[in-house]
Amino acid sequence: MHTVEEAMTANVVTVAPDASVTVAARIMRDAGVSGLPVVDNVGRVVGILTEADLLHRAVLPDPADTDTRRGSRKRSSGSTVSDLMSREVVGVRRDDPLAKAAGVMEKARVRRLVVVGDGFALEGIISRRDVVAALARPDADIEEEIRSDVIDDILGLDPDTIDVAVNQGIVTLAGTVSYRRVAVRLERLSSIVLGVSRVDSSVKWQSSDQGPVPRLAYFAMRRDRTDGQGTSPASDHHSGRSDGTTDTEGTVE
Repeated sequence: MHTVEEAMTANVVTVAPDASVTVAARIMRDAGVSGLPVVDNVGRVVGILTEADLLHRAVLPDPADTDTRRGSRKRSSGSTVSDLMSREVVGVRRDDPLAKAAGVMEKARVRRLVVVGDGFALEGIISRRDVVAALARPDADIEEEIRSDVIDDILGLDPDTIDVAVNQGIVTLAGTVSYRRVAVRLERLSSIVLGVSRVDSSVKWQSSDQGPVPRLAYFAMRRDRTDGQGTSPASDHHSGRSDGTTDTEGTVE
């Protein structure tokens, strides 16, 4: 399972809530970032300041504007970070699955998430670019994870009995396993490995029986990988022959 910690930036450039807008703009420019976590004197995240917030401040007042709301006036004329920052901060923890962070970004429609610990203390930041970089991992890394984590650790199979090839994120599986359930699970677990675009499996099974009870690690991995994405664990149901017969050998289609 890949976690937020593997992709996040730990050395984060921050700004204080009482810093001036000019100072914040200079920090953002010099660091080459588009957003700054706002932290108090004990390192607790109290807000986020983005380029959009500063742009709002830079807009010249329109004499014809009849908007007299206090909040609007304050954001357009505010002089400190506290005046302009967004106070609704979306955060994740360093041990959260990377897939969860991606799901939170998509749901909240934000470009970055603060990584926090107890008391909302800042521990890092993760951006959309960080997640995309993790998805672009080399084919060799994907193949190694499938062989080591999926085939060996989770399913308890001999890696030498399954042929695994990865080309541009597309995984090809071949070989023979004892039970149909194992073949289906192998395909499902391989499909949720970070960086996998598609799985083409021709793995055959010797028996259509259910086989032994699955390892608990399988369910734990599924919960971790799908947490925050709104998806449910993959079903063991697999399309096969419609006549209800049970062949002694089959292939994952």
